[in-house]
Amino acid sequence: MINKLYIILVNHNGYLDTIECLESIFKQNAENIKVLLIDNSTSAVDLYELVEWSNGNRNDYVNTDFPSIVLPPVFKPIDYVSINESDLLKKEYSNDLVIVETKKNKGFAAANNIALRYIEKFGRSDDFIWLLNNDTIIESDTINRLKTELKKETRGNDKVLFGTPLLEYYDPKKIQAIGGRYNKLTGITSHLGEKMPVNSDIVTGSFSVDYPIGASMIISHSYLKKVGLMNEEYFLFYEEIDWAERAKIEGGKVQILDVLGIYHKHGKSTLSIKKKKKTDFIDLTSLRSRILFSKRYYKNYLWSVRLFILTVTILKRLISGNFNRIPKIIKLVFTT
Repeated sequence: MINKLYIILVNHNGYLDTIECLESIFKQNAENIKVLLIDNSTSAVDLYELVEWSNGNRNDYVNTDFPSIVLPPVFKPIDYVSINESDLLKKEYSNDLVIVETKKNKGFAAANNIALRYIEKFGRSDDFIWLLNNDTIIESDTINRLKTELKKETRGNDKVLFGTPLLEYYDPKKIQAIGGRYNKLTGITSHLGEKMPVNSDIVTGSFSVDYPIGASMIISHSYLKKVGLMNEEYFLFYEEIDWAERAKIEGGKVQILDVLGIYHKHGKSTLSIKKKKKTDFIDLTSLRSRILFSKRYYKNYLWSVRLFILTVTILKRLISGNFNRIPKIIKLVFTT
């Protein structure tokens, strides 16, 4: 049996997306749900707007491409509490929504770990945890279907990292990804099932995946005891692959649940709004994480990953005109 489903959302300067996601979550006809919203934003604006929404003062902010799922806005006020990160572990909160303001943005893994530590301390062995991107929305029966699938996997789930397929938010008839594969030689990741039609006969178990897509991952409470928290050495990218690798080392596995209904605005948080391309920071952070992962788990292939970056990756940056990144990439390869 599943006692409670915790849902962890990380907000970073994207309160409009987060509001849309929260609307879809609180429309679910499901019991025993608690949302932990970690606000990692660079200013106080997002926190203010999220609290205002929780109080019912921002119903006009609910913009969506899926009115049948998200609208009309749920009844407000939401049963919520807004606290600082330092207060989170002091006691257990009974509210349906716990909004946590972080002290400092230390990256995606660190933000999720704030919530995971709370669940590890106050949760029960029969609880499950859903790490869900804030730029997603979920269909009305998604949580109940998710619970149904999890109930089938009651044995040995303390070392299983679950994932779900993701659908394209802006092209909802197509699959964004079912899971991911990792190339040891290049360190590059790829998505399986990408652009497949949703109405095709999809058997998620037939896909051999190395990791679930980080926008939708589920673990049991006992997973935290066996495998541990997310690795904060990665500021962004490769956190989910690292988590999956550690589970496998412990004798666990990755499993994709047969649950459709999660729509994701892929890449929105990592693209430059003005130029619609990766910023220098995102590009360099991704390359750093690629090297760190190879260095940690596949040292015999580290030379190949570095060589690929120094040749193919640099050539691509030259072709795209990002000349200023070249010396930064070279330095990164030899110092990471």
